[in-house]
Amino acid sequence: MSKEKNDLTIKIFALIIAIILWSYVMSEVNPDKTVEYKNINITFSNIDALERQGLVVMEPKEANISVKVTGKTNDINKFTSQGINARVDLSGYSEGEIKVPVHVSLDQFTNIKITNYEPKEILFKFDKLITKEKNVTIKTTGKLEQGYVSGSPEVKSQSILLKGPRSWVNSVSEAVAIVDLSGRKETTNVTVPIKLIDDKGNDVRGVEKEPNVIDVSIPIFRSVKLPIELQTENQLPENYEITNITINPSSINLKGDKKALGTITSIKTVPIDINSLIENKNVEVELELPQNVELLNPDQKVTVTLNIEEVSTKTFDLSLKNVNIKNLDSTLVIDENDYDKTVQVTVKGAVDVIKDLTEEDLGLEIDLAELKEGIHMVNINMKEIEGVKIQQVTPPYIEITLKKH
Repeated sequence: MSKEKNDLTIKIFALIIAIILWSYVMSEVNPDKTVEYKNINITFSNIDALERQGLVVMEPKEANISVKVTGKTNDINKFTSQGINARVDLSGYSEGEIKVPVHVSLDQFTNIKITNYEPKEILFKFDKLITKEKNVTIKTTGKLEQGYVSGSPEVKSQSILLKGPRSWVNSVSEAVAIVDLSGRKETTNVTVPIKLIDDKGNDVRGVEKEPNVIDVSIPIFRSVKLPIELQTENQLPENYEITNITINPSSINLKGDKKALGTITSIKTVPIDINSLIENKNVEVELELPQNVELLNPDQKVTVTLNIEEVSTKTFDLSLKNVNIKNLDSTLVIDENDYDKTVQVTVKGAVDVIKDLTEEDLGLEIDLAELKEGIHMVNINMKEIEGVKIQQVTPPYIEITLKKH
């Protein structure tokens, strides 16, 4: 036998011996083996005990664990993660954040041991289930037809009952029902869902509400703006006079039945005794509103300001010499006898103005524009003086004769 063939035979024999030895070790010695299983689901037990206490698990909703097991290689090779039982017992706890221990066991594998697991405990947040009454806020969107306004919403029940975890229920800032009024002209009756929102305007979920919807009625009124007319009763004394009237506001917005508003063009005040205004010049007044008509703004006030002054008269006896002559044709003159003709002018006004009034203040004048030679009847005019009126002119005109130079 050659040397090369002898070497090959030895190598083959050594390989066979190695295989036999490995098989012996694996079958007879069977060494220990450690394996880690991750993301094992943890079972929550005794949740019904929490419910009997009126508690609910807020978080976590689920939890996982990593488990290391050790056993003989043959046993480990037959083992799967389904043989790991991880659970937490939720009975006996109260509201708040509490760490609950995790219990881990193996099913039907006595030769395999748990060497470690993480986490050893889970932080749970338990919340109390509560009920709470909450008022519903009615909000509107959209624009009504022009000339229409909406009234206060009417609902059968103003409140609803909320039920859920305390932290969620307490996070509800508002219960809102929204009604779209776009293009409406008549009273609106609708059933709308109720939304729960927090103080940031976000929807709150997970809270039960009873009822879920609400019936809403929103009156729709015709709207107009009308002037205000002052009504007075009785008479001022002879020596008193109203010199100015101010109504604030002078017009007001009304709402009401379309038919009722279609029959009126102004709103009158309740009659005011004119004598009561002599000393009290600023008066808040009520309005006479027709049936089924209201103020658009029920809080709006209407005030009347009257300037009432004591008046007197003064009479002036004047001749043409005291009168300003305007627009006399340059080729004409007034007969000299006319300058002696007199006119009596009586004026009326506030006492303080009248007492100091002079002839010059009257600014009397006659206008001779386009008058030709001959006899003419000419009106006497007086300039405007604030607070002063001509009560009488006697005669109301003056006769003058125009002659050539």
